Amino acid sequence: MNAAPDSRLVLVEARGVQKSFGSVRVLNGVDLTVREREVVLILGPSGGGKSTFLRTLNCLEDIDEGSVRVCGELIGRDERPGRRRSRLRESRVAVQRRVTGMVFQQFNLFPNMTALENVACGPVHVHGTPKAEAQRDGRDLLDLVGLADKAGSYPGQLSGGQQQRVAIARALAMRPRVMLFDEPTSALDPEMVTEVLDVMVRLREEGMTMIVVSHEMGFARAAADRVVFLSDGQVLEDKAPDAFFAAPEHERTRRFLSKIL
Repeated sequence: MNAAPDSRLVLVEARGVQKSFGSVRVLNGVDLTVREREVVLILGPSGGGKSTFLRTLNCLEDIDEGSVRVCGELIGRDERPGRRRSRLRESRVAVQRRVTGMVFQQFNLFPNMTALENVACGPVHVHGTPKAEAQRDGRDLLDLVGLADKAGSYPGQLSGGQQQRVAIARALAMRPRVMLFDEPTSALDPEMVTEVLDVMVRLREEGMTMIVVSHEMGFARAAADRVVFLSDGQVLEDKAPDAFFAAPEHERTRRFLSKIL
């Protein structure tokens, strides 16, 4: 019996994405489709193109060939009829980025702002949200990430795990449709990793669509709908976690897993 078609909206669609830095081809025809409420974990060796690909999804990296659509809109390129696909003006790209929230390896918080001010500043300055409303929403988001009692603390007074949770709340404050995580726990001490992963699991339970570059196998098994293996700029595997870990098809995937499991 054939499975019923998935009726969820496609929020991210990458087709034939290619990217080179000088003579080095980093992405070599990457295809990926992510539907609403899906959590996709991207695994792969260092230099395999994971972070570069993630950055193409909100046009932090311009692509050489292929296309990226987020929420149905071509990202970074003009697709009006009769026009060549030239890069959009940065002001328009900035508007497109609002549908994605990105959390980086480094926390990048403003050191002279409290946790609450860090979370609320984006809605105020980008969306024009009244300050009182932005701060009220910011307190709710800090509560969501388990930091309601740290609203008045400055980044230098917070642990690495707490700073990363503030960074997640700050990204959520912009009300993105898709969250992008680039190795969000790699800069943390081991004991701080769990508190960040717990927040990400909570977001999954609330239905947030997420694309996560990480080597956290526990998160893959607990929260991912699919695991994508990216190596040498190509997708070699794209499977549900159980199938990915139990029966990878590609020899390169098997070698990789034998070293990290």
